Amino acid sequence: MEDSVLNKYLDEIGRNDLLSDEEERELSRRISQGDDKALARLVEGNLKFVVVIARKYKGSGLAMEDLISEGNIGLMKAASKFDGDKGVRFVNFAAGHVRHQIEKAIAQQSGLYQVPRDAADDATAHQQSRALSVDAPLGRRSNMSLLSVLVNPDAPMADERVHSEAIEHAVEFALLALSQRESQVVNAYFGIMQDHETMAEIAEDMGLKRERVRQIRDKAIRKLRKAYKQKLKDLRKS
Repeated sequence: MEDSVLNKYLDEIGRNDLLSDEEERELSRRISQGDDKALARLVEGNLKFVVVIARKYKGSGLAMEDLISEGNIGLMKAASKFDGDKGVRFVNFAAGHVRHQIEKAIAQQSGLYQVPRDAADDATAHQQSRALSVDAPLGRRSNMSLLSVLVNPDAPMADERVHSEAIEHAVEFALLALSQRESQVVNAYFGIMQDHETMAEIAEDMGLKRERVRQIRDKAIRKLRKAYKQKLKDLRKS
């Protein structure tokens, strides 16, 4: 958005009154019963929050108008899932959804996470998707990826150049060491063959508390590191 258009938009959404904790709880109850007016009210009361987040992504390749639009989509998704009786304010719950929607749009725009649709071999396309994901940055944290988590600076071969195919095999081998639930958490958190999800989103999808998801993730990472390190040792001997 140009400054004048953005200012006009801010003036319009600035007329919406902020919601109290009790109002959010009441709206969430009505939303769960299919009340679209309650959904609209919860969204309208937090549109300014989306603008604050969208501004942090300025210069990412998307126009401010698109950033805000995508953020609003994330806000609506969050509103439809929000449970005010859990004691969490809506802005805290919605933040992950808003950021996720914006980052997804940025990734699609840049093409970083896309696999060619005309790939002749489905298996090859699958491998390409996986390879990109394990080394792709987690959200906006450019120094954080599954591969960066697995690599231990003190482990053998950490200071050597390892062939990318060997790295891929080691990662795939390590992933096999996880249980089904651990795999679900790791795949969602690091965006392996799917969109990256926040801890809150994973917890909601699995019907678990956020702290429990964190425990599962941390245990899975420990198992991954051990299996990954062992596989690299085996590859070095072979």
